Amino acid sequence: MLAAITGRTSSTHGYPLRMVEAAEARLGFAIPEALRDYYLSVGRHELNRVHNRLWSPGDLEVSHGRLVFLEENQCVIYWGVRRRTTSADPVVFQTMDLDDGEWVAEVRCSLFLPAMLCWYAASGSMPHMGYTDQLPHVTARRMVRGWPPVGRSSVHSAYIRDGQVVCIEESGGDAVVRIGTRNRRDFDTLVSEFAVGVHEA
Repeated sequence: MLAAITGRTSSTHGYPLRMVEAAEARLGFAIPEALRDYYLSVGRHELNRVHNRLWSPGDLEVSHGRLVFLEENQCVIYWGVRRRTTSADPVVFQTMDLDDGEWVAEVRCSLFLPAMLCWYAASGSMPHMGYTDQLPHVTARRMVRGWPPVGRSSVHSAYIRDGQVVCIEESGGDAVVRIGTRNRRDFDTLVSEFAVGVHEA
C-alpha cells in the first residue's frame, strides 16, 4: 500500500517486532492481526503523523474496553478496537471522550487503516495535491469509476491508480474529492480527466 502511494518501501517504515511484542507483553494481550501488521509494515512512516497521530506501540493503552491507537490532530477524536476480541480484523470504533464518551463503530481495520493512509497522502504529504468544491455524490462516484478501491472510513473512501491517490469525503448527498500525485504531469492529467474545477493545495 505505501509503495503504491510513495513509490518507495523500506523495512524502516514499520516498527521493529520487538517493540510490538513489548507492547503486547505490557498490555497483557495480543494486538489484533490487521492492526499488528500495519504497525510492523508502515506504522513508523511519517504519513502516520501528517494529520492524525498513530500512537507508537509504547503509547498504546486501553480505555473503557478499547485498545486506543489513533488520535485526531487536535485530540478531539480517538480511535480504537475492542480489547476483548478474537477477530483478526476487528471493527474500529471512535469516541470524542476517552473518559466517558460513546464509542461509535466505523469499519474493519483492513478498510480503515488504508483509507486513512490515503487521506493523509492526498491531503497533506504528496508533492502535488488538490481538492474540488462540493459536488453531487453521484458525480464524485462517477469520477473514480474503474479505480481500484483500497479502503474506507465512515466519512470517506480511498482509491489508488498508478501512484495517484483519490479520496472522496462524503457528507449527505454531497462530496469533496481530494487528489494527490507524485509529479506535476500526473496531476495535470488527472485534473483534465476529471473535468471539474480543482483547487491546488
